[in-house]
Amino acid sequence: MLTPAATTRLHHQLRELPEILTHAYLALLPSGTTRTSRVSGATRTPPLPCNLDTLTNLAPSPADGLPEITILESWARTVLDDRAAANDWTAWIQLPAIHGEIPASTSIKILAFHLPFAVTRAYAGDLATEIADLHHHLNAVARHPIRSARPIRTACPACHLLALCERTDGWRECLNCRTEFDPATYTDRVRQNLAELHAAA
Repeated sequence: MLTPAATTRLHHQLRELPEILTHAYLALLPSGTTRTSRVSGATRTPPLPCNLDTLTNLAPSPADGLPEITILESWARTVLDDRAAANDWTAWIQLPAIHGEIPASTSIKILAFHLPFAVTRAYAGDLATEIADLHHHLNAVARHPIRSARPIRTACPACHLLALCERTDGWRECLNCRTEFDPATYTDRVRQNLAELHAAA
């Protein structure tokens, strides 16, 4: 079972994946480098109209150890099968019949919809880890359209070091003591610290 902070992080990563995937596929377009009509080497085959480096990163071989987009379909099927086997019919309608492959966009919607159920299962930690790895990998392939944390660091209310970063989900996480603050808690702590400073002045 995931902690509330880990669940929130997974929810935001799933919410960001469609945008990251769009940027990753846009990165397949050839770069704007000028090409000459001169052909070098023995081949006269015209170049493919896509960025091969990005294509390799989007569909890596399993031997590379890099996450693949098919991870989304695999987890979507796992969660659907598990929920059907558990006969859990709370707050959702009967599963539609899914034949053939599940597109990445549909897999993301399935995972987001069934997230409250999935985070309570024994495989929740593996699910969160693999989605986080995929999110990080695709974000790098897409040239980081979504930053994992803002570069500005502020003082952590817990350890008082300048190590607190704001994540894309709005939570603050200390890189030193690993304390996490949701937006409301962080605002309350800042107001409390300011009140203490004013009282001491």
